[in-house]
Amino acid sequence: MLFRDEGAAVIMTKKILIMDDDPTIADLLAEALADEGYDAYRTTQSLRFYDALREHHPDLILLDLMMPYLDGRDELKLMAMSGSERQIPVIVVTAFLGASNEEQALREAGVVRIVYKPFDLEKLVGLVKETIGEPDGSGAAEGKPA
Repeated sequence: MLFRDEGAAVIMTKKILIMDDDPTIADLLAEALADEGYDAYRTTQSLRFYDALREHHPDLILLDLMMPYLDGRDELKLMAMSGSERQIPVIVVTAFLGASNEEQALREAGVVRIVYKPFDLEKLVGLVKETIGEPDGSGAAEGKPA
């Protein structure tokens, strides 16, 4: 994002929200994306996802499907009910191999990529860059589907 402040250009770093109930995976993803220059926020509690979404206004969401209380599909439904959050691209990061059987429904809900655990961290960071561009906004491919 680029904003103007009294004639001077100000670069806004891209923000990514990570929703995974496994703190180890959430921390790994947040650290790797922060190392690349993104602002990475994480939550491991599915009941707090929507609050985090509204608080951080991310450019991209990395979303696990299999979680207690509200699973990733439930979170996608909540996003669909909201106007602005519906437009945020989502990369599903899941161990649920059945996600391939739900690919059409997931894409209709805003999912642009499905990545299966265990994942290659470098490839996942590459998919993030392909989807929303570099952290500073250069090379953006906003919401580019797979």
